[in-house]
Amino acid sequence: MKSFDDIWETIHATEEWGKYPSEPVIRFVARNYYNKDRRCIKMLDFGCGGGANTWYLTREGFDVYAFDGSKSAIHKVEERLKKENLCVNLRICDALETNYEDNFFDCIIDNVSICANRKSAIIAMYEEIYRMLKAGGRIFTTVFSQNTTGFGLGIEIEKNTFNHIEQGNLAGRGIIHFYDQKEITEMLSDVGFHSINVDFLNYTDRGNIVEQFLIQAEK
Repeated sequence: MKSFDDIWETIHATEEWGKYPSEPVIRFVARNYYNKDRRCIKMLDFGCGGGANTWYLTREGFDVYAFDGSKSAIHKVEERLKKENLCVNLRICDALETNYEDNFFDCIIDNVSICANRKSAIIAMYEEIYRMLKAGGRIFTTVFSQNTTGFGLGIEIEKNTFNHIEQGNLAGRGIIHFYDQKEITEMLSDVGFHSINVDFLNYTDRGNIVEQFLIQAEK
């Protein structure tokens, strides 16, 4: 089952962005893992893109794994890490064909990667994450709410999922599924996650509204 949209290869091959992690990711990692033996904490940057989280987690001393479907993205990450003598297990693969072991990771981080898919693929990815996490392992996943500029624009290919968005920060970014809080909570619960906590981040950028749900959950 292929989930990777080739538009992201074009984006990563032609644009420079996503070099530094977001504050919510840093806060989540700091609160949950800074007081542990970081060398023993296996982290997966799920759909790593330009490698912002990969770079940050590696510099902080965690045992880091990362993948993306874009060859250009992984090449850029490799070059960046090489310059700083940082070592990461990197893969080029589709999000539904990662083939990591069961019960392997302590934490998996998704920063608005999974939501760039149809709902069936999204559910399958969360099921994969659940499979790969150790018991007690955590997921941190970020998605766009329906208050974000771009919702209701472009072509609706299924309920709350749009392609060819022409306005806002998501213009030209392929398929995006927009959530309400109930949907993302029920989706993760149905997969098997518990202790689900949903925060939100709302800001404007050049007049466009960006609202994200920041979700933490445990296996």
